[in-house]
Amino acid sequence: MSTALLIGTTGMLCDAAAHAAARVREAVVVSRHADRFSFGNDVLDVKLTRIAQDYEDQAAFLAALVRHAPFDLALTWIRPRAELLRAALDALVAPGGLLVEVMGSRSILTSENGTPSIAALRGEALAHQTGFTYAQVVLGFVREGETSRWLNHEEISAAAIAQMEMPLARRIAGTLEPWEARPR
Repeated sequence: MSTALLIGTTGMLCDAAAHAAARVREAVVVSRHADRFSFGNDVLDVKLTRIAQDYEDQAAFLAALVRHAPFDLALTWIRPRAELLRAALDALVAPGGLLVEVMGSRSILTSENGTPSIAALRGEALAHQTGFTYAQVVLGFVREGETSRWLNHEEISAAAIAQMEMPLARRIAGTLEPWEARPR
């Protein structure tokens, strides 16, 4: 693989981003503060192209990425309602590439009016494309006896790494059931 795209991966997905960077020649990391980002590892840091850009300005964001596309591997954490950005990013994945999309636990919920969830819509839309592999990670929670907790950074990254190594259409990190037992 030659190029990875890393969006929203400088925090809880940092270990997964490092795993992705280790697999490629160049890793393009995009975040508001990418210019300050480092893995703390000279071998990985030399591979980084840092783009300090907020995806609120989608046109500028995409223009900055196009110069580095196509991407053999994309690892993304983007808020649920950025649908146009998500669709535009799909076109930047190289033929035969892999898109690992991480989503929060609410992304799997169907709306009250019956509209399918963002996770379902994305999964369905990308299930029929043949140009690249789509692997979704939905973040859940961990039950511990009578209590529950949100996943920690290591557990979140482990699920994303598992998708890079053995992609599934959807991988649930932790559990989503019973929904009422999630941490408050």
